[in-house]
Amino acid sequence: MQDSKLVKNISDLPQKDRERFRQFVISPFFNQHKPTLELLDHLLKTIDKAKPDFNRESIFKKIYPKENAYDEQKLHNVMSNLKKLYHRFLAIDQFEKEPLLEELYTLASASDRNQFELMINRAKLLDRQFDELPAREDNYNFLQYHKHRLLGYYEANYVDRTNTDPLQKMLDYLDKFYLIEKLRNCCHLTANMMLMNTQYDFGLLESVLPAVAERSQEEPSNKEDWPIVMYHRVLLTMRFEDDSQHYQNLTALFGEAFAHLNPLQQKDLFSFACNYCIRRSNLGDVTYKKELFELYKKGLNLGLMLENGIISEFTYKNIATLGCNLREFEWTEQFLQQYRSKLLPNKRDNAYHLNLATVYYNKRQYREVLSSLLRVQFTDVVYHLNSNFLLLRSYYALKDTEALLSLIETFRIYVMRSRKMTASQRRAYTNFLRFAKKLVELRHNGFTMSREVLNKKLQELHTKVQESDNVVNREWLLEESKVEEN
Repeated sequence: MQDSKLVKNISDLPQKDRERFRQFVISPFFNQHKPTLELLDHLLKTIDKAKPDFNRESIFKKIYPKENAYDEQKLHNVMSNLKKLYHRFLAIDQFEKEPLLEELYTLASASDRNQFELMINRAKLLDRQFDELPAREDNYNFLQYHKHRLLGYYEANYVDRTNTDPLQKMLDYLDKFYLIEKLRNCCHLTANMMLMNTQYDFGLLESVLPAVAERSQEEPSNKEDWPIVMYHRVLLTMRFEDDSQHYQNLTALFGEAFAHLNPLQQKDLFSFACNYCIRRSNLGDVTYKKELFELYKKGLNLGLMLENGIISEFTYKNIATLGCNLREFEWTEQFLQQYRSKLLPNKRDNAYHLNLATVYYNKRQYREVLSSLLRVQFTDVVYHLNSNFLLLRSYYALKDTEALLSLIETFRIYVMRSRKMTASQRRAYTNFLRFAKKLVELRHNGFTMSREVLNKKLQELHTKVQESDNVVNREWLLEESKVEEN
């Protein structure tokens, strides 16, 4: 039983949810089978023990104490019943997180029972809840469509067939729901196609794009149409990447329109705008590095780069790296300090000190780099590798050849022994270290050679680095192995 999916699923639950699941199983509305509750109680009592009791015959005896013989099928039936209850618990737990959906189902149930007065009263309550939303929920149009479908057909069948307003709104909200979902998913899948060289059939997209384009020409009279405009503009930035006007149209939505997007749509707007800048930068358009930097600032101010109040260490690093590339050192140091507390506690100090060392390196304050790296703990391979790279380049800048050659050797041994690197990664790092050692030796012994001989050897090294197909930190090697001018 220890290997059963049921046991694994229950063990994965936090303690609070385990107790909530037990309360669910206790409820006679959902379960009136006592052995099922007793099975759950046994699992909850033993599941976290060093040696939990998962023996099937032992468990059977606990839940059927009066049975003389073990019955495999009977135990299987109890487990199956508990598994169904677990699945239902998950569904209801999710349902309770969406109160508007619960209100909609109340309308539908009242309609099925011909309790139309209740349906109309609850529909008014639902309208007030819609009005109180700070931004449109992701399922807003879906809920409005179903609400107007219920009210519209009630009106047509029992009140006034000539009143077309409810059913017209039903059709309008259905269109909005479809268009937003269609465009949003097509945007994400188009991005996937560009990144992963995949292909998708977008079905009716080309048929609806003319109508969408017409809506996107001017500011929508209905603010609920802003998500349609936004996703259409995102799609245009990807389809016509060379036309920067589409990007300008997209970022214009950070103004007044931003408040009419829900949190998911706001993050999509920010993410797609950033990705456009990154793609343009990778194509050599350096002006978009500055544009991306301004977007990062905007995203921080709007809270779009935090997830539940947390900034990921990778986002933290990306912002700091870009700030250094643009030589925005003062702002970058302030950012590192300001958002240090927003990192996960177990990543906080390492991420802060490693990125601060990067700032110091770019400011050519190499002694400060060394001091900052002393505070980085090698908790994982990423921090170990990044710290060693910074340390190596700092020793090189300080012309501390003895420390540098010692580091290269210990770095090489670490790479060779690491079990957390693939063979390809290991080869890329060993190639780098081999070239770095050769570079250091040439620079250190350069005074013993003529300028002509040194330049020839540097050129040979430069060419080898260029021709090697698996070298990390290649740019630094190429920069430092350039032939010196006379």
